[in-house]
Amino acid sequence: VSRSIGDTYLKRPPFLLPASFPTYEKVPDPFERGVVSAEPEMLTRVIEETDKFLIFASDGLWELMTNVQAVQIVHKNPRNGIAKRLVTTALVEAA
Repeated sequence: VSRSIGDTYLKRPPFLLPASFPTYEKVPDPFERGVVSAEPEMLTRVIEETDKFLIFASDGLWELMTNVQAVQIVHKNPRNGIAKRLVTTALVEAA
């Protein structure tokens, strides 16, 4: 799950990695292109009367969960706290 937008407090001490944390020299330094793209990936879909909900998520979720898995979680659970449930499920999958 990404912290590229928001959660700025997680980018400051004491949340930063300690200097003793191992680094890997295989990553070119400096990067030749930006790590975050300003060009969004977009999908257009007509919303139907039969649609029950929309799921807005970043690639951090979709890399760990299929559309079907996300829909099943949202469909089978109360809406209150559903974002946290999706993130928790993705984190369990990543572990």
